[in-house]
Amino acid sequence: GAVVGSNDLSIPHLQFANDTIIFCEADREEVLTVKRILRCFEIVFGLKINYYKSVVCGIGLTDELSKEYASMLNYVHQSLPLNYLGMPLGGNPRRRRTWKPIIDKVNQKLASWKRRFLSFAGRLTMIKSVLSSLPTYYLSLFKMPEGVAKEIDKIQSRFLWGGDTLRRKIHLVKWGEVTQSKSSGGLGIRKVRLMNACLHLKWRWRLGSETDALWKQVISRKYGEVGWRLWPLPVDGPRLSLV
Repeated sequence: GAVVGSNDLSIPHLQFANDTIIFCEADREEVLTVKRILRCFEIVFGLKINYYKSVVCGIGLTDELSKEYASMLNYVHQSLPLNYLGMPLGGNPRRRRTWKPIIDKVNQKLASWKRRFLSFAGRLTMIKSVLSSLPTYYLSLFKMPEGVAKEIDKIQSRFLWGGDTLRRKIHLVKWGEVTQSKSSGGLGIRKVRLMNACLHLKWRWRLGSETDALWKQVISRKYGEVGWRLWPLPVDGPRLSLV
């Protein structure tokens, strides 16, 4: 498996539904052992592994060696970053190209030709529907760059008020006021950056409250122990801090 940190936390595999990641050393004998195990699995359970959808990705290896191991397993060779459960493993969230699938999805859902067949209320409902259907994996795990958030806001604004990439119509209300809650006089469109921050707070809470979760063990082994600590303050009362 993959060893994390200095406390010998070993992760041999990760499974989610019918997707499996197997970790092993870049050793010929280990790769052959994995191949034998997968073959025994096919014989015992009568299931067939789809080799065309299975990939081998080497970390810290040359492409030649990775391709050799992929050929041994009859798998497809692929380099980082690669997609797993819709997430770009090994991708840099600070780069715009990592967020390209999100921008493309918003562009596709809020295409200009759809605006012609919708009223203002219909366009507003469409925008809210697209925001609620955005992949939360991206928003909960990656911090969205400011440029990407502005690009998504522009797409939504063009769809709501009209116009396209070539011509721009006059916007009757500032976008900052549109994204206010209805009780504050806005239209209730959620801010993408605010959604991003709220989803990150969920993980911060889980980081401090969960104890035996595997993902927390990996972070603790790699970066040191983390958790919630109670700091007494004489004026404002006790306060919780993540350390």
